[in-house]
Amino acid sequence: MRSVFHTSGAYELSAQVGQTPYGLHLQLISFVPTARMPREQVQFQGVFSKLEILLLRNALDAALEGTP
Repeated sequence: MRSVFHTSGAYELSAQVGQTPYGLHLQLISFVPTARMPREQVQFQGVFSKLEILLLRNALDAALEGTP
């Protein structure tokens, strides 16, 4: 599953989560369409358990609760 969560004329950032035999593969991917050679670049990736992904989601939710 892939979701674009930031896009502008100069930059795009997306997250992709896929299932592997070892857990969930999370990638954060950037794309700069105005670059000399535009291509997607993986900025971060790792394999995490479902619990670890849920803890990440909970941490993001908690951080957003304190933001106006």
